[in-house]
Amino acid sequence: MKPTILDVARHANVSKASVSRVINNNPKVDKNIRERVEQAIEELGYRPSAIARNLANNTSNMIGLILPDITNPFFPLVARGIEDAAHELGYTLFICNTDNDPKIEQEYIHKMAQQQVGGIILISSIIDEGKMNDLLSLQIPFVLCDRTITQTPFDVVTIDHYRAAYEAVEHLISQGHKSICHISGPLQVQTAVTRKEGYMDAMLAAGLSPRIGVGNFSYESGVEQMNLLLNGDSYQPTALFAANDLIAFGAMNAIKARGLSIPGDIAVIGCDDIIFGQMYNPALSSISVPTYQIGATAVSLLNDRMKGERMDARQVILKHQLIYRETCIGGTRQDEL
Repeated sequence: MKPTILDVARHANVSKASVSRVINNNPKVDKNIRERVEQAIEELGYRPSAIARNLANNTSNMIGLILPDITNPFFPLVARGIEDAAHELGYTLFICNTDNDPKIEQEYIHKMAQQQVGGIILISSIIDEGKMNDLLSLQIPFVLCDRTITQTPFDVVTIDHYRAAYEAVEHLISQGHKSICHISGPLQVQTAVTRKEGYMDAMLAAGLSPRIGVGNFSYESGVEQMNLLLNGDSYQPTALFAANDLIAFGAMNAIKARGLSIPGDIAVIGCDDIIFGQMYNPALSSISVPTYQIGATAVSLLNDRMKGERMDARQVILKHQLIYRETCIGGTRQDEL
């Protein structure tokens, strides 16, 4: 059996309270008692419970990260930024994956709270008033990542998803495209909604008609929705803005399967600029998102909250960049419709 704090107390001939004070580095502990307890801990091989120590100190060196889809190449890059920054500050990171299921997300949030984590970084599928009230009731620090949210009491770190989408469509319009379609992510996810709004407003501002297929941020939905868009009797797109790169990859394969060329017949811009886009043939033009910086910034914001150094909510909007590669290069063209 593993030794307990009571075993240490008996071995050192002191009280449990004295052992607890030594473990928690209380400066008022007598030097002789400290030495006896430390010797007992070493001889017995006792390992204090981190959770118990956190409860005693009303602090925690554990933080939680809740992701919607760990298989999406975008999120591990955010997680890496979080992990590196957390490790540098002495935190232990716990990662949970929700598969974009709000019930699983809710379950993990409450389990982390029960485990006395010091704070949680949340990339949530849905952030509404009910969700925010639930988070507030837990009375632990939260930072929301990669979500565009207004009037929230929580810290947020993201990019301007609306502006990024608008600029991508503007670029396609500047090349002479008029039939520009969009394959969105799931419309219960705020990021997908915001990118769709940027696409629609750019189209309407140019006097063009939007055409949208609704995907789910997956390769398969890119194939499916692109085929549906290409099957239209009177509508044939000459450009696509995809809500993420996985959708773009699926759409590009659907385009090539019909013997169409990219960008000759259909130009494509994705979003997120994951590493595979550079390896694809043709190389994918995309909106580059500073994933690592998003993660590192989230930890910095959370650390400030956990240390009580700041109470006001902050929204940090990091810069995106349009990366033009082989799928939307070339001069001005005109649609023949």
